[in-house]
Amino acid sequence: MPRKAEVLQSLARGRVRASMNKYNLFNMYKKPRTNFQGKTLYQQKWASKADTRAYHGEHLTETRWKQLFDPKLESVAQLDASLKGVAVEPTPVTLQTYAALEKRLEVAVFRSMFAASVRQARQFILRGDVQVNGVVVKHPSFTLRAGDVFNVAPERVLQAMGRSKPSLERAIKTDSLQIGAWNNYVKAARENPNDVWNKQKNKPASLNTLGSNQSKESIQKYNEGLRKKMLDEQNKTTRDLVLQRILGSKSEEEIKVEQFEKLFGKQNAEKCFKVYTILSDAKSDLINKCTIADAKKYVSTKSSDMTPEAHKIATSVKQILSEIVKSQTEFIRKSYSNKMLGEDSKNIPFNGNFGKNLKTHSNLDKEAILEDESKAVVNLPWQKGLFGRQDPSKHYFTPWTPRPFIGCFAILPHHIEVSFETCHAVYLRNPVARPGHSEVISPFPESAHERAYMYYARKGM
Repeated sequence: MPRKAEVLQSLARGRVRASMNKYNLFNMYKKPRTNFQGKTLYQQKWASKADTRAYHGEHLTETRWKQLFDPKLESVAQLDASLKGVAVEPTPVTLQTYAALEKRLEVAVFRSMFAASVRQARQFILRGDVQVNGVVVKHPSFTLRAGDVFNVAPERVLQAMGRSKPSLERAIKTDSLQIGAWNNYVKAARENPNDVWNKQKNKPASLNTLGSNQSKESIQKYNEGLRKKMLDEQNKTTRDLVLQRILGSKSEEEIKVEQFEKLFGKQNAEKCFKVYTILSDAKSDLINKCTIADAKKYVSTKSSDMTPEAHKIATSVKQILSEIVKSQTEFIRKSYSNKMLGEDSKNIPFNGNFGKNLKTHSNLDKEAILEDESKAVVNLPWQKGLFGRQDPSKHYFTPWTPRPFIGCFAILPHHIEVSFETCHAVYLRNPVARPGHSEVISPFPESAHERAYMYYARKGM
């Protein structure tokens, strides 16, 4: 049985534990470097032993730890490089003092970031949520060997590494405040849309939590409007309409290529002029008058209803018109694509009606929700469902969010290969010390481990 967990996270004592929480982080922050000045050797060894044991295997009794302690520490020394006179960093052998604990299943689960603390890893193992080589193991002290594969139930990992689930009352209180803030924002947006728009636009992304989703919606609506206009223009770019515009642009003066640049751009001006020249040289009736009906009739006329000469001319004209339509369609697509905004764009055109499109949110009925949580209806731009309880059946914050300050503890060992996608890990080998590096993770310096090793090398024999 482990030792009782009494005042583990005491801020007064300031012990650093093998746990991922804000209290332990604070104790690590304020922990001063151990000062050995003025202390006897025994006092130095005792202080170092007390500090390091508070982190390494604090749940084990001192008697049990002394049974596990092995004074023969595993390390790798590059003797050949030393003999050649090459500068080699010293090997931190004494950091291996607590390497025997790293073989235990409970510590390996914690090191793999499948649990928030060693004690929580013990709970997962005792509940049968951990398997080793496909077999459920309920012994936290199970010793792993090189090549062993262990895994934890994904639900337990999400619970351990995720933000804690708020109580129903706290969720209601948080959402009531959010709904109030949203309703005030909607009121201000309706009264002074321009001021609110500029204020949200100039806010830093990290502080624009209220309007970030709204900005994305505005960008999506703006891009959708451009997309509709693009499709309308592309649909209007047909062979008969192009032909009618080419022949309808003639004036009393001599027709030149430059006249068609205003209609279809430089890329199609030559082709438009060629169409006009072919029909003009053939003395077509369309030159004098060309309505949209005449253009449709000319384009849709079958070859069997034409003379061979007229068919040859019509085929040439239709081919050029098809090229113009294809080129113009691509030109329209590119021009509108350049106008569209990216998801993170801040240059959103002002829309005076954006405030009118926003809807206020009804207040929550606390008493009714406490009786039946399914009656809670929260539909805010950034959140659907109660705060942290979108799925009440889960034991963690939903939608899943990493626990606070997890980045400060996100250190993976070299002797374990971890896959977070499947919640599996492979115990590659026992941790060893190499020149300038030890595979045993510890928040304490080598000087503390040296004195702790001296204490146990004598007392543990």
